[in-house]
Amino acid sequence: MAIVERDVETIPQLISTVLQIQEQLPLEHKLWFRGVGNHNHSLIPKIMRSQRKSEDVFEREKRLITRFRQRSMAYWPEGYSQNDWEHLFAMQHYGLSTRLLDWSENVFVATFFAVSHVPSPQEEQGVVPILWCMDPVRWNRSMPGLSEYGDTVRVLTTVDDEIESYRPETTRRRSKSPVAMYGAHNSNRIVAQRGTFTVWGADTQDMEAFAESSPNELLWKIRLIGERGQLYRDIQSLGFSETMIFPDLPSLALELERVEGWRE
Repeated sequence: MAIVERDVETIPQLISTVLQIQEQLPLEHKLWFRGVGNHNHSLIPKIMRSQRKSEDVFEREKRLITRFRQRSMAYWPEGYSQNDWEHLFAMQHYGLSTRLLDWSENVFVATFFAVSHVPSPQEEQGVVPILWCMDPVRWNRSMPGLSEYGDTVRVLTTVDDEIESYRPETTRRRSKSPVAMYGAHNSNRIVAQRGTFTVWGADTQDMEAFAESSPNELLWKIRLIGERGQLYRDIQSLGFSETMIFPDLPSLALELERVEGWRE
């Protein structure tokens, strides 16, 4: 089974479950986590959610990067790197559509994102927050474009030769499957959130579809079925509040408003 599902009700149960998963892996393999507020949302980046063809996706990405590069120059500090990877990570950080999907090396950060989501009136009743877990090394070694390299494959970086076919402005033939990679820590938020990424190639399927086609266990889907408000309060009690996740003044204002609210 490529996707393993678990249900937990409390934060202690969640941590116990995550540790059980980690114990199944080699010591050098460390889990990544992604929190999703609605169990109906798939693991797929924003730019690919419209189910467009891959050539349309890359054409849109090319135009967005060009316009972002042209219009953001005045906002960057002098000497800031201006390569296409740097721009892609910055675009992801500021909310533009990219082929990147955010993950975290910290289970509490991902859990915060899952349980702090407030379902909208348009969402179905009974939506459940999800904590996704993945072993990024095993994931990369299971992807067709990298599996030929065997046990030498690790989490990719922007300087690895294997990542060249995923680069926004590559001249190579694009690989199809998404792979796990480290990105530039070019903001306070990504540092605080211990951010990592999966980046998509030419195939616009979600990660669930790739996982289901593999004989290996690649994803763990933990459903947080306890009361959402209590889960949120518990994660706050552990110190994972707005300013820890988003270290900036707007988040400080929100946190103070909540913690230091008017008391009779």
